[in-house]
Amino acid sequence: MTTCGTFTPTVDDAIANIAVVFHWPPQVYKDMSLIELMQWHQKALERNGTNDEE
Repeated sequence: MTTCGTFTPTVDDAIANIAVVFHWPPQVYKDMSLIELMQWHQKALERNGTNDEE
């Protein structure tokens, strides 16, 4: 599955990446849509310097 130009095998991986960068608690994610979650995941990758899009 490809999302936001980056390979993310599971939603749990996306949540983990967001949590590492933004330090949000788990309950924040339960009300997010999948699209919103992937948008935050992309922002987390960009801020962490792991966005490989060139």
